[in-house]
This record gives sequence, C-alpha cells and structure tokens, in this order.
Amino acid sequence: MRAVLVFCEGRHDAVFVQRSLNALGECRPVKKAIGKLPSPFGPGTTTKQGLLAKRLADFDLEDLTLTAAASPRLPCFEAPLENRRSKTLFFPVRTGGQDHVEPVKGLLRDLATVFEPELVDDYEVAEYAAAFLFDADEDGVEQKLTLFRTRFTGQFGDLSEADHGKWLVARVPVGCFVFHRSSNDPTGTLEDHLEPMAKEAWPRRYKDARRFLDGGRGPTDQVSRNKAELVKATITVSGQFDHPGDPMTQIIRDKRLPNSQFQKSALSRALTDFLKRTPWRGSRGQ
Repeated sequence: MRAVLVFCEGRHDAVFVQRSLNALGECRPVKKAIGKLPSPFGPGTTTKQGLLAKRLADFDLEDLTLTAAASPRLPCFEAPLENRRSKTLFFPVRTGGQDHVEPVKGLLRDLATVFEPELVDDYEVAEYAAAFLFDADEDGVEQKLTLFRTRFTGQFGDLSEADHGKWLVARVPVGCFVFHRSSNDPTGTLEDHLEPMAKEAWPRRYKDARRFLDGGRGPTDQVSRNKAELVKATITVSGQFDHPGDPMTQIIRDKRLPNSQFQKSALSRALTDFLKRTPWRGSRGQ
C-alpha cells in the first residue's frame, strides 16, 4: 500500500481535494478509527503507537490554553480517502497557510524518520509521496513555485525543475499544484473555480447572497479585501438555508453541492489526474 500526503493551505482546500478524488478518482472515504489505520499512520505489529496518534499526543498541554488544546496543532491530517484499485491512501494535510513552513518541515522530518528503509518492511504502507497545493494569489504561479523550491529543497533534494502539475522523484515523489484562473491568467485562487460551481448549483441563492453582501459591505470590511474573500462569504451565505451557522467548509462538503459539479470541473479533473499520476519507486516524474 502507498500514501499520498496532500498538503493544503486551508480547510476548504482539503475538502475540495476530498470531493474531487471522490467524484473523479475512484476514491472512497476511510472512516476507520486512528488506531485502525494502516501502519505507520496507525499502530503496527512492531509499533504500539502510529504516527497520527503520536502527533496528537505530543502536545505540551500545560503550556496551552483550553481553546488551543481543543484544536489539533498544524499541520494536521484530515480524513483520508482510499483508491482500492491502486491500493493508495490520500491524506489531505492542512497546513494553515503558505507561511507556516517550519511546522510542515517538522512533519516531513518525522516522516523521513518513520519511513527509514530498514523499517518499511514492517509497515502496511511501504512508501509515501508529498503533493503541495497553493493559491497563486496575485503573485502568480511562477512566484509560488519559486517559494516552494526555495523552502523545501532541504527536505527533498534538488527541486529546480519543480513545476505546476509536475511530479519529481526526489528523496520521495514530490509534486506541486498551484490554483490559478487559467492558462492565460497565472494569478488567482481556488475560489475562482468554486464560484461558477456554486452559481450553477444554487443560481437564485447565490445571486441573492451576493446582492445582500454588496448592499451591506463597506470598503474596510474583510469581505471587500479581494474577490476570494467575497466568494467565500457568498458561498457561506448561500449555504445557510441548509447549514445555518456552519462555515464554508461544511457547505462545500455537503452533497447539496453535488458530485456532478466536481465531475464537470476542469480544475477537479486536473487535480485528480495530477494526484493519480504519482510516480512511485522506480518510476520517472511526469
């Protein structure tokens, strides 16, 4: 068995990965308890505690407030999916944003230690890969790729050829995928693609939600900061009829944003194809 760790900036990015893999990647949610997950993520025959349980237990609780202790530390693993045909697990890993680099490096060091060659024969998951997802924002795709190469070369080796939608076989397979508007516009975010999906799924609600926000927002409000923030707010308001009080993450997770929207999404297809192309041991990058 193999595992792809998909490093996502935020909660709704992780949900987009889950929904896309479910709709297009022949993947099904894994609902096992942490202690039942395959080793080394769960416990194995030679380990009493798996990697996930160990990370959750490694809080220095006395130094935390109760509010902080109630939330998992970042980066944190989200609910995985499995493609049984290829015997591959996909773990979205929420990082909290592109500037939270050192905690991600700490997790990568933990993984490198756990997956030392002399240990992997005892595991159910024998190898792993790392996929990094970013928003291009206004910086553009190339600028985000430059940051990725600079920040993570020490963890993986030479990343000079890292590119959008491309895998490299470094110390482990590693790839990068940057959300942007189109081949003609290298800027933008995931929300540029979520917006047409929500508009089509809930045309009246979305239109009315935008009218409400545009009529009430001021120039200094967070919702006026940029288009991505306005789209997030509009999707959230649109979903309140079914999920009163819930955030956007829950709204796009729910099947009321139907699988057909992900099946029709060019971005969902491109992301799913990228993740399924992971070049495993003995393969070359694509």
